[in-house]
Amino acid sequence: MKKISPIQIVRAVIQLIAFVTVPALFITIFSSIGGLITSIAGGSFVFSDNIGRIILISGVFLITLVWGRFFCGFICSFGAMQDLLNSIGKLIPFKIKVPEKADKWLKLLKYAVLAFVAVGVWGFSVTDDTVWSPWAVFGIYSYFSGWSSLKYFLTLGGVLLLLIIIGSLFIERFFCRYLCPLGALFSLVSRFRIYSLNRKPEKCGNCKLCTEKCSMGIPLYKYDEVRSGECINCMKCTSVCPNENISADTLPAISGTVAVTAVAGLYYAGVLTAVPDTAEENKVQVQNIAEAETNGIYTDGTYKGSGNGFRGKTEVTVTVESGVITDITVDSYKDDKEFFQKAKSGVIADIIKSQSTDVDAVSGATFSSNGIIEAVKNALGEEISEVTETATEQSRKQKKHSEATTEAVAPKAETTTESATSDDNNIASDTAGQYADGVYTGTGNGFRGATNVTVTVENGEITEITVNSYSDDDKFFSRAESGVITSIIKSQSTDVDAVSGATFSSNGIKEAVADALGIEFTNPNSTQQRGHGGRHSH
Repeated sequence: MKKISPIQIVRAVIQLIAFVTVPALFITIFSSIGGLITSIAGGSFVFSDNIGRIILISGVFLITLVWGRFFCGFICSFGAMQDLLNSIGKLIPFKIKVPEKADKWLKLLKYAVLAFVAVGVWGFSVTDDTVWSPWAVFGIYSYFSGWSSLKYFLTLGGVLLLLIIIGSLFIERFFCRYLCPLGALFSLVSRFRIYSLNRKPEKCGNCKLCTEKCSMGIPLYKYDEVRSGECINCMKCTSVCPNENISADTLPAISGTVAVTAVAGLYYAGVLTAVPDTAEENKVQVQNIAEAETNGIYTDGTYKGSGNGFRGKTEVTVTVESGVITDITVDSYKDDKEFFQKAKSGVIADIIKSQSTDVDAVSGATFSSNGIIEAVKNALGEEISEVTETATEQSRKQKKHSEATTEAVAPKAETTTESATSDDNNIASDTAGQYADGVYTGTGNGFRGATNVTVTVENGEITEITVNSYSDDDKFFSRAESGVITSIIKSQSTDVDAVSGATFSSNGIKEAVADALGIEFTNPNSTQQRGHGGRHSH
């Protein structure tokens, strides 16, 4: 029976412990690097908010600079998965051996992946909310709770993970060698490491066992001192050499790596330096903004809801006062604390500010963001339904009343048409729900300035409303435009509800339509009455 080296036993135990306790630590490290870069580039960096990230990154890279890529060889759970898969793959008769020259060039791919992530993902968010990362899918299924659904295997990240699994069966450390962006960073730093492996060439034969057993395919037979950035310090070369020609003092390196990992683990668990909860600090300010920008459409009360995050269920309590969402409290969550806190501080503030769940997920914490959004939707779902039903019922009553009134006054309207026309050929009248045919323009005050519209009336009815210009933010105005214009045309009246989260823009459109039609309208935005003054007929 082949004897197993003590260092390989120690390595296997550490890998197992790391896999169970901090399976997504490598994701946290890489995400922390991205978070620092984007906050610095975006001018939003605050040292106190990033102290945890700085400790984590500094510790891991210090270890790499001194001892090399021990994190990759001993701690990384994604690497441990590949080691396990390759062990299984050895049972498959079919083998793949990558030529030395091809292996050298293929290893450059991971730098291209790093460049794509840095520029495309961190810089321009080209992936948006797409589940593109195999790491993200791995993180989900590294917990038993993640296996309740297999839908993430159908995403781009899931497909890439499956390809990596297949590749790892035949090529040892397939992902680490050719595709890992974090490994690319470690490789650059590790080139300057102090600690190295030493080989005694005078005692070497031509067996090349060290090269054959190297997890990363490094041609060790060429070097007397191994400082390659590709080396992950798996120590297989020291274990396999029959003459013990390759040596390394591994105890300090392993001890240092475990110590830093312990610190990183505390950060990862949120014990040492939790991400600041800025949502509570901004709560009063957000409430004031929300109350100023909305009339409130929700029914007062306290509601509970749940949604699915990265690792499981997220539960929230939503408080509605005076028709406005005033508070969102997270009752429980399963996600990693760093990612969840990032999502929580951004998403909750946005929901309260806009009074809508139609908000963007926080970059780098998409799963947690969507879990919170889904939970709030779930909590408000019954109330949204009630409000919608009430508004629909009011619309039906209004339409029915309008039709009844029109029928009652139709004969009278016919006899007075000539008289009304002689008074003003171009004035639109809302008498008996009927308007004079024509094309009219009007102006109203939105959130940031004037909104100008053109209203078309045919056969006494508003048939089209076109926005000519506006000054408000696109995000809010487009939301208001699609909702308010449809409601006005449907009800043939400007007495319609503002769109939640876009109240100022809604009022601006309603005032502009009223101005075009010559209808008295008091705009809550400015508390000024608008009448016929701004109306022109074409």
